[in-house]
Amino acid sequence: MKPRLTIARATSPDGTELELIEHDGAYVINADGLLLMSTRMVHSEKELARLACQDLGSGARVLIGGLGCGYTLRAALDLLPEDAIAVQAELVPEIVEWNRGPLARFADNPLDDPRTELVVEDVAQLIRNTDEPYDAIMLDVDNGPSAVVTNTNAWLYGDAGLAKIYRSLKPGGILAVWSAEDGRVFTDALRTHGFDPHRHRVRSRPGGKGPSYFIFTGAKRQA
Repeated sequence: MKPRLTIARATSPDGTELELIEHDGAYVINADGLLLMSTRMVHSEKELARLACQDLGSGARVLIGGLGCGYTLRAALDLLPEDAIAVQAELVPEIVEWNRGPLARFADNPLDDPRTELVVEDVAQLIRNTDEPYDAIMLDVDNGPSAVVTNTNAWLYGDAGLAKIYRSLKPGGILAVWSAEDGRVFTDALRTHGFDPHRHRVRSRPGGKGPSYFIFTGAKRQA
């Protein structure tokens, strides 16, 4: 059996202990000893980008909260036109370093794409302070609306956060939220705050394989 090697460690601002672990040529990031993300199970991260970006046109500007292993950013860039901007927010500087180092090749170096605008900041704070609206906002910063680990992330899914996200999107803009759990009540919250919501069950691997996750999308209703 090939060994599991801890390559690097980091501590997030909320005290969560993060580990970058290599095993048999693949990598995982653990949070407090639990699997957070893997380079072998990335289909749901790609679907997050597809559901948000597949219909965006010239000059699109999108925001991604949570870098992970870079797969959502890469999938978004592959869908976006050449004049688009993808603002990537990541709270933990070490995760950025890992994506520039051992993880870079897995998602084909998305941080090096000239359309990427990296912001090392809490995406909730970035949304609070945003003035220029986005065509799409993608959030993969926690276990989802019904399984929040970090208090600042809870703001994103509550009344104040959804109201600010609504104002931070252009008419017809898309919010897409990754979730480990179903949390159907979140679709009601999206509808209450002016979105046309949809709930998508996705797998961690292509072809309907691997664990199931959920992506909640909401299109901002036209005024």
